[in-house]
Amino acid sequence: MTRAADSFDVVVVGGGPAGSVAATLLADGGHRVAVFERERFPRYHIGESLLSATLPILDAIGATPLVERHGFLRKPGGTFLWGRQREPWSFWFREDPGGRPYAFQVVRAEFDTILLDNARAHGAAVHEEHSVTAIGDDGGLPVVDVRAADGAPRRLRPRFVIDASGQTALIGRTRAFRRFDEFFKNLAVFGYWRDAERLPGELANHILSAAFADGWFWYIPLHDGTMSVGAVVDVRRWSVVAAESPETTYRDLIARCSEISGRLANATLVSPIRIVRDYSYTSTTFTGPGFLMAGDAACFLDPVFSTGVHLASLAGFLGAQAVDGILTGAVPEEEARTRYEAAYRGAFDRYRRFLYFFYDHHVDRDSYFWQARRILDHAPDDLTMREGFVRLMSGAGDWDALHAKLAQDHERWTQGILAGRASAVPGLDVIRVRSTTQLTGLPATTTPEPGKRARG
Repeated sequence: MTRAADSFDVVVVGGGPAGSVAATLLADGGHRVAVFERERFPRYHIGESLLSATLPILDAIGATPLVERHGFLRKPGGTFLWGRQREPWSFWFREDPGGRPYAFQVVRAEFDTILLDNARAHGAAVHEEHSVTAIGDDGGLPVVDVRAADGAPRRLRPRFVIDASGQTALIGRTRAFRRFDEFFKNLAVFGYWRDAERLPGELANHILSAAFADGWFWYIPLHDGTMSVGAVVDVRRWSVVAAESPETTYRDLIARCSEISGRLANATLVSPIRIVRDYSYTSTTFTGPGFLMAGDAACFLDPVFSTGVHLASLAGFLGAQAVDGILTGAVPEEEARTRYEAAYRGAFDRYRRFLYFFYDHHVDRDSYFWQARRILDHAPDDLTMREGFVRLMSGAGDWDALHAKLAQDHERWTQGILAGRASAVPGLDVIRVRSTTQLTGLPATTTPEPGKRARG
């Protein structure tokens, strides 16, 4: 059958990391792929600190050399003022056996443009300033309505849709799949500074995460000479005042954290203040007949430990594998979608388990923020929290066992930090390169040749 000139095998909604990774791999696999992105790149986006575990995926789409040449700062690890240890402590990607010695601190407008242009170079048809207004269903086959910047409508009937529309979550919102995480009921308020003091010596390119009574700060150096500085606080306490007086609220929060305020003493705020809220959620399903959701369109956790871009890239890769198997007939659709759901949700739940514990490890008995996020202090009749943890913590079938395991892991964490062995703390394997390679089948340290990389 001859296909119409504007027909596609796959429509990808959104040109961020999830969409760009998926589109690149599917185009490499010989499929006709269209990406519809509502904005014109480069466009602003938060989420600048990457994990080394993402690099095998960047290798797979041929983007690593482009990112290297662009001049982003190499990120050797992270430094934390967090937990029972009163002094800052650090972890290093070089401690990851068989992994990568660094990741990157990126300006997302530039990084995302590199990935989208790379998808275009690999053969994906990229349409910027095109909004997908609806994704329907016609007997199990998707129907996609698109509107261009000039208002011209367009209806497409691809064989499959990947919703990578970010927190717009086109399918998740319209079909009521989204479920918010009450534990991470946070709000982020952030801006950019020039002439901010960097961390000393070999820590200069680290991300700094500094806990204080009302929450925690990220502090990320960027190659353009600015510092991304954001406060994560409780949405129930700060939402109204932050909306009414964003800059006053932001500066007040900075003044409450000496580790950050001291480093900004001679710096100048050079951006507007931005606020993001209600950003921690998952979906009841990540797939359905003719579609799957990837990246923030499916789920998002929390800025701590910089998991956003990694989970999005991982979803793009796993999603491309699933769709390639469906389109080629190598894997029945229901089986391919089930595999994708299990792999992506499993990765998300491992990160969520680790971040629950990471928040719980901070000790501040006088803080509403931290006490509201204490797992060990929750009573057994708190079914929502208890059920979530019993499900996520392996091998703990009742509260007493779970309580004992968490207490034991707290002690292991504390001893690891005090001994200067951050790599030994429980759960840190989730950010290691081998976690990516085990899920994807990609090599840890070599760059594959261009070709049909989506399959497998």
